[in-house]
Amino acid sequence: METFTFNGISSESLNLIVKDMPLVSRAEKNIETIEVNGRNGNLHIDNGNYLSRSYSIICLAKDKSKIDEINSKLVGSGKLTLSKYNDRFFNATIKNQIDYSKYMTVLQEFPLQFDLDPISFSNEETVETLTSSGSITVGGNVDIYPKISITGIGKLVINDTELNVSETDIFIDCELMNCTKNGLSKNDKVTLSGDDFPKLKVGSNTITLGSGITQIIIKYRKGWL
Repeated sequence: METFTFNGISSESLNLIVKDMPLVSRAEKNIETIEVNGRNGNLHIDNGNYLSRSYSIICLAKDKSKIDEINSKLVGSGKLTLSKYNDRFFNATIKNQIDYSKYMTVLQEFPLQFDLDPISFSNEETVETLTSSGSITVGGNVDIYPKISITGIGKLVINDTELNVSETDIFIDCELMNCTKNGLSKNDKVTLSGDDFPKLKVGSNTITLGSGITQIIIKYRKGWL
């Protein structure tokens, strides 16, 4: 029997039976379509990101006394895990208001509709520690932003992105594009060679530590579209 957990609340704890849990479709690229007068066919512009996905689970409530608890806990946004994909989680928002008077009268079934972020992430976080130049191999099927702790002052190169660090013990959250030390902003202590913070690509990633960098710790979760 399939199960799910949303924000730490399992379907089993709410006495829910999952009647239907389909596979999650692959996230689609955000492609803008423009009609241009005088041009054969449309112009397609890749905006470089992916779209959220709609996803529905059909549930059966075994215990009507749990209805108020179900209604109060299956709301909002949070982490969704599905038994079909027990190695990863989805960032999800429940987007439907369940009309229990409609669904509970006879069959006690109701749909639970989610809006899923385009990328799901591994439950386990990978931690890589490097004290010299080398490479790391990343799984999944999509490039992801890591979190990096840097000891030392100097140059750090991750794939094609160069970072120049002018203060030691800097922590970089590449997805949030934020550099801190002991909770204080240190964005002025890190300069980049390009416009974006470094990403780890699927497969092998080359990492070069400059002479003043003694150690880096890279944390990441594998991602899937």
